[in-house]
Amino acid sequence: MHRYAPKRSFPSYAFTPGKNKHPNKEGGHSFGLDEITSDKLSLSNTDYLFAIDLINYEYYWEAHVYLEAIWNAHNRKGPEADFCKGLIKMSAGALKYRLNSIPSFEGHLDRAIELFESLVGTEIDSGVQPGSLILICEKWKNEEFVQIEI
Repeated sequence: MHRYAPKRSFPSYAFTPGKNKHPNKEGGHSFGLDEITSDKLSLSNTDYLFAIDLINYEYYWEAHVYLEAIWNAHNRKGPEADFCKGLIKMSAGALKYRLNSIPSFEGHLDRAIELFESLVGTEIDSGVQPGSLILICEKWKNEEFVQIEI
């Protein structure tokens, strides 16, 4: 499987609520670390590339943290922010699937699709078109967890 930020190490575990230690709690893989801040969305942003790796390797909670930092770099406004929010919804949905919360899983993916639909035709320096992410969301809804390719 291709890595987009191969120099970055994955956390020691992928957080799943109720199954392992929350990353920010004592003993968690991110305990004591500073809150993540990032730059705006672009293919040169290694936080974005790492977030895609995290999604592809099923570190959904961890991906959300990086994507939220990028979302915040855009002050949660504009097409790039909506793109990040769509990826956050995908990650949240996949985590809900892992928890067997199917209605929440489907709801998060539906919201991601809405966000990506609003971006079709918009130029975003992300390496993946919103239409491709819509197709991935549809596959995920059918329990075919394909990877994001940029």
